[in-house]
Amino acid sequence: MKLCLLYSKPILLTLLPRQVFTICLLYEINKGKASPWHPYFLHLPRSYSILAAFGELETQALQVDYAIWATQKAVTKAKYEWEQAFTLMKELKLKPPLLTFRAWIWANRTVQIIARDKIPQTSGNICYLCKHFLVR
Repeated sequence: MKLCLLYSKPILLTLLPRQVFTICLLYEINKGKASPWHPYFLHLPRSYSILAAFGELETQALQVDYAIWATQKAVTKAKYEWEQAFTLMKELKLKPPLLTFRAWIWANRTVQIIARDKIPQTSGNICYLCKHFLVR
């Protein structure tokens, strides 16, 4: 099933372009070695040190109230976006490890870096990149 067929799904109208691209990335990774992008994916970082990836221990270690609040807000926002996209990810039959919040955080940050480095920051370009960079 080509991901571009998903454009007919009403759920896509409720998702941000970044969320759609994150799903595209996870969908392509789900293909494993069958993906033409597999060699590229092997060179991506395995994790990122970002607020949304902080657990309770890391958050409390910040000690400053504002830093703790900012971290909790980042985690809450990331979980909300993940929950919005979760139904579509299940419909795509992604492997269980790719459905996790940790996988979402990683893919979302990877998308932000790719979008920042490769294209101007417009939602139309992110959709273009989703269609033509990952879906062949």
